[in-house]
Amino acid sequence: MKKIITFCIVSFFSLYSTSFSVGPGKNTTQNTLGWFAYFGTHRIADKYSIWTELQLRRSDFLNVWQQSFVRTALMYHFDENTHVALGYGYFLTYPYGEQAIALDEPRPEHRPWQQLNLKNVNGSWEFQHRFRLEQRLLQNWTSPNPDTKLRSLTDGYELQNRLRYRFLASLPLTRDSEGNTFLFATGYNEVFVNFGGNIGYNIFDQNRFGITAGINLSKMANVQIGYMNQTIQKSNGRDVEGNNALTLFLTWNTDWRN
Repeated sequence: MKKIITFCIVSFFSLYSTSFSVGPGKNTTQNTLGWFAYFGTHRIADKYSIWTELQLRRSDFLNVWQQSFVRTALMYHFDENTHVALGYGYFLTYPYGEQAIALDEPRPEHRPWQQLNLKNVNGSWEFQHRFRLEQRLLQNWTSPNPDTKLRSLTDGYELQNRLRYRFLASLPLTRDSEGNTFLFATGYNEVFVNFGGNIGYNIFDQNRFGITAGINLSKMANVQIGYMNQTIQKSNGRDVEGNNALTLFLTWNTDWRN
């Protein structure tokens, strides 16, 4: 029954996102991206840990910036399979691609966020369900300049709310002499939905589908390389990005209890 429910949830969100991103009247462009990330969970007590994250994202494969950000959180672990998190991130988003808003500098964003993560194991498979709520404080900008068509940043921030759901499955491929996973593969799908005020015609915001191949460097560190397909619907409801990305992730966890 759990497998059927999971399949239905993932299928619904995938079909929901696809229905908004294709169809008549849509102006779709593609970008080739390179996403590079570090993730770390640092245990400070039996029930508490600190999350750290740094991401560098490039467009036109590697030639221009798309986005860079840092993100951190305090996590509470109910057990090894369930945790909640309360965090904050600081983002810089750059103009990129054919549908870029004509802004003469990157747009800063402050992003408080809350998260529930559920994990379960079935045979060799590990499944994760991640629910994340975000309060996006985006710096205000001016109307386009009549001559240059450029916008400029101005004082104040605009609040946008967003809900994210990610399903991830992981499978060991090989094991070492002690029976620990050495090579592994993952697949994931994540849908983003906007709600509340200051939202245009993009209640569906974006969808990410990806696969990775990983290697455990130790019990506390791994590296993953993969492919991600990203669909983004812009606030005017017409412009859509269909992006293809190379992803490279480093995970390094530590235990500070000793």
